[in-house]
Amino acid sequence: MPKFVVFFADDAAVGVARVEASDAAAAEAQVLHDHPDGSVKAVGDEKVTAENRHRMLAKWMQALNG
Repeated sequence: MPKFVVFFADDAAVGVARVEASDAAAAEAQVLHDHPDGSVKAVGDEKVTAENRHRMLAKWMQALNG
């Protein structure tokens, strides 16, 4: 099963979750289960490294805040 990194943000938390899912939409749905009022974005695990994970999270948060 493919692996995804899902960036999430809600009133309680901001973070990154690694999940296994059939596709990006299913990965996002898994994280939305724990953060139902949050915003999520799934990225293929192969695109995220330890070095760029925090930079990607920061860019995603900036995009959310417009």
